[in-house]
Amino acid sequence: MAHRALHGYEQLVDTFVPAAVGLGPRGTGTASGYPRGAPVITVHGGRGTGRTAVCEQLHDAHVGRLHVAKWPMPGAQPVGMAPPPDQANPLTSRPLAALGWLVHELNGDVPKFGRVEFPRFTYGLMAATTLYEPLSAEHADGPPLADLQRLEHRLRDLEVALSDGGRPLWDTLAAWVSAAIPLVTAFAPGLGPVEELLQRIIQQAGERGGAKLDQPALKWWDEELHGIQGSGIRKLLDWVFLSLRLQVPAEARRVLEARLAAAFLADIDAHYRRRHWRVRPLPLILLDNTHTPTGSRLLDVLLTAYARAAGPENAKGAEVTRPVIVATRLGAGPRPATPKHPHPLGVPQFGTLVWHSPRSDRREAWQVWLRAPALGADNIATALGAPCPRGLPNLVEQISAGRAGCAHPLIEAARETLRTGRRTVLLTAEPQELGPTLLSRPPAGTDQEGTVTAALLRYLVPDRALIDALLPWAVALRAEDVPHLPGYDPDQHHRIRELLKEDHWYRASWPDSAHPAIGDRTLRELLLHHLRTEAGPARWTALHTAARDRHAPGSAAHLHHTLALGRREEAIAGLHTAFRDTGRLGWLATVQTVCAAPHPPAGHDGHRPRPAALCAACQGPHPDDRHRAIGRLLDLLWGVSTLSSLYTDDPESPDNRLRQLLNGFDVAYDDQGGPGDPGDQELATTDAARRWPVLLARGRRVPELPIARRDH
Repeated sequence: MAHRALHGYEQLVDTFVPAAVGLGPRGTGTASGYPRGAPVITVHGGRGTGRTAVCEQLHDAHVGRLHVAKWPMPGAQPVGMAPPPDQANPLTSRPLAALGWLVHELNGDVPKFGRVEFPRFTYGLMAATTLYEPLSAEHADGPPLADLQRLEHRLRDLEVALSDGGRPLWDTLAAWVSAAIPLVTAFAPGLGPVEELLQRIIQQAGERGGAKLDQPALKWWDEELHGIQGSGIRKLLDWVFLSLRLQVPAEARRVLEARLAAAFLADIDAHYRRRHWRVRPLPLILLDNTHTPTGSRLLDVLLTAYARAAGPENAKGAEVTRPVIVATRLGAGPRPATPKHPHPLGVPQFGTLVWHSPRSDRREAWQVWLRAPALGADNIATALGAPCPRGLPNLVEQISAGRAGCAHPLIEAARETLRTGRRTVLLTAEPQELGPTLLSRPPAGTDQEGTVTAALLRYLVPDRALIDALLPWAVALRAEDVPHLPGYDPDQHHRIRELLKEDHWYRASWPDSAHPAIGDRTLRELLLHHLRTEAGPARWTALHTAARDRHAPGSAAHLHHTLALGRREEAIAGLHTAFRDTGRLGWLATVQTVCAAPHPPAGHDGHRPRPAALCAACQGPHPDDRHRAIGRLLDLLWGVSTLSSLYTDDPESPDNRLRQLLNGFDVAYDDQGGPGDPGDQELATTDAARRWPVLLARGRRVPELPIARRDH
């Protein structure tokens, strides 16, 4: 897909991963660029930043060439599901099921490089199956009575063998596992992928009565369980029967996850220590969505085991072989460098990262945070190709906020329009119509319906039932106002709150007290566009009228909704009154909040001619010069307030209209300016006149334009 070629992760995909795993350009194995262990890369970014696409591209580029595993597994339960209750059986652990899936994937045969065996993990899991507690045969989901009786018999045999110090255990354990595994995988479906591996190890070892057990793997467990007496399989079973079984389920589950994660990495290390006539590339593990409860715990246990694999209790020291791990996390906020997370990087910095594997067992020392890159207009222009209307790359960058997942549908829709007979639709559109025209185009592909706006909304809000319920949230400037707006659905409140988690989205910075319920500009504008074009003028009027009534008359939020209703003269009069009654800093903030109002739909009542609103700040019955200047300022800023608008004025020109308007407010009109120190007022408007045109040309929009404040 095209977005995978331009997501901005080239340094990670094309340089770091091949060097870290040790894969040559012709698919041959080479020495890893990080022989003592590569950093664990965690890519973080908001929704639509291409994190999942990177995992998919890395998987597709390396599958069949080296051992690679990607989690979540296809067709798995939703990764956002909460972990089982604390009292649930340890075998129901979803992180344990995820480890099982990674083992299943890495155990697959790769041409030239064979398969990775996992005896340590498998022996540990075999012992852990004795924690299985089947439901009663009378229970609706319980096993058949015959299976239950056979299982109880096998468990009694195992307990007797365990208590008899001289009796061999392997055959008894193998008989138990063979009987238990079908029931365990029905009880904990996530363990299904390792069933074949368990049966294969049982068969191989059973061919010689247990003589083919992997002795180095059992020795590893002997060293790992140094607090338990005995050795081999007996020691493993004693750990389960005399330790895990006696602990509360939640703690037993955490211990089991940590031990098996360590066994998983130790198996990988052992595989690459064995002599082989080829240099083998290291395994690649891809963990998507590690912000979810299961993903977070999975990364936690793997990263902890990764850091401790060469700890002081490990005789191998710093020579342990580690896989290469790339994880993603949904998190839009910045990550400043801290002692806990010392390596937050952007893509440009990542290209110059000099990594020396730390001699440390602190997990934070091994983790590098990589901020999801933003696409620029130059990347987008390259993808669009020629012919391309002037300003179209800038519009795609603005609407998508540089997020690859949002830019891709826009780019593809534009390319399909430009390479067909409909190209004149975009090529002849006026600058201010180019954005709305693009958003109204059909998405690329014959299987797509509706507009590209609808496709973007489906991408950002996968649950289509929530789109209509989100419309009151898009209108409200305060989250507490949402329940009072028409169309609010209390049954969807929790699901919407979960979707709108603050750390999952980028938040626009609004002045004054406005903190919209939906802070992400792209999502909010797409929803408002949907409301304007699909829901009809009546619903637009009802929502903005109800929202306006929640605010004091004359306040910035009240005027915002007034303008959204098409009542331009009332908004201008309100801004003129605010100019008289407030300081310049506060007034510039109010101007931004008001001019950030969405444009009403065509055919809305507000577009009909209305008598001019009486302005309390004008000296007479007719608008004065300042009133008219405020009207021109409102028209200019409101006209370029949306992400789908283009600012085409030259920001460096001395004739720039916005600069002249803002500088003009420090010229004495017939009335006086608002309260406050004249120096502060002049500083505020002078700074705005200097900076706002430049920032508008770069894609910044109200209400995010800066307001200078003098330090006292």
